[in-house]
Amino acid sequence: MSFTKTKLAKAVAIAMAGSALSVAAISDASAATTTMYNLSTANGDDNSTNTTDPTTGGVWALHGGGTDGWTNAAIAPSVGNGTGASKWAGTSGANNVAFGYTGAHLNWGLNITGGNGGTAEISTFDSFNRYGVYADIDVAKGAWSDAALNGASGWRHDLDLGLFKSDSTGLVNLNAQGILQSGTNFGFTIFKGASPTTNYNHHGAWNSNNNASGLTSASLPGGGTNFDPDGAGPLTAIGQIVAYSIGGANPSNLNTISFNAEAGQIYSIFIGGYRNGDWIDTTDGYKLTISQEVSQVPVPGAVWLFGSAMAGLVGFGRRKSKIAA
Repeated sequence: MSFTKTKLAKAVAIAMAGSALSVAAISDASAATTTMYNLSTANGDDNSTNTTDPTTGGVWALHGGGTDGWTNAAIAPSVGNGTGASKWAGTSGANNVAFGYTGAHLNWGLNITGGNGGTAEISTFDSFNRYGVYADIDVAKGAWSDAALNGASGWRHDLDLGLFKSDSTGLVNLNAQGILQSGTNFGFTIFKGASPTTNYNHHGAWNSNNNASGLTSASLPGGGTNFDPDGAGPLTAIGQIVAYSIGGANPSNLNTISFNAEAGQIYSIFIGGYRNGDWIDTTDGYKLTISQEVSQVPVPGAVWLFGSAMAGLVGFGRRKSKIAA
């Protein structure tokens, strides 16, 4: 075998090995999903030691009349101290609320790291499997839209709010289902950003037109007055809605919804029951599966190195041929 061919064969082998290692590094990289759960309620209840399965007996056994999801001592000083000390699972630090959230209401959080997207489940069972405590993850059957309330509006008292963040850019898919009941429907309203407001008013109707005629101030879960994720005023917050369900005569985006997430950006996910019953009728938890598909996988540097090496060696071979001639 000639010197040129031997050198070329070695270069190909080295480049291919480097490419294989780079591709393996990408395929072996595993996403890390961290779920976080609020274990406090508006009544000052501490749910951080609950080890009783809420589905025992076939009827959802949590909630008990106290609105869960309050943070930063917005309602119950006995739970929080005003600095984010409400009881949580999956968080740490001086402000132990998910992502250091400073607003008044939050039920859960999900952080995806690793650069490749990933999949996680938000549910009371995930909370128990990860942290040994059953979190109160449920919504009222008519929280997003109650067929009997004010022209089929919802009631924000029993919405759940979760925060999502990923270090990857890509499509996020959400799928919700009831735990004890089949056929339960859920509606979503998803915002870019997290509202810092501390005067969130749970009590009152919202979503009065079910978004059937497009987004309006009624699409904001603060009655159009106090949900402001971009800090520029609640009316501009309408423009921060990145995905939403539609109710009414032609409902869509119920139970399953998607949105494009930017790397490092926090998104607010409101979820509630869609016309499954009354807004105060909370008898079932939910399981929310969240998965993210990254937009693109970068080509490993070794692939470019391989191409450059091949081009250089081909040129070298051609020069040798001309000299020999």
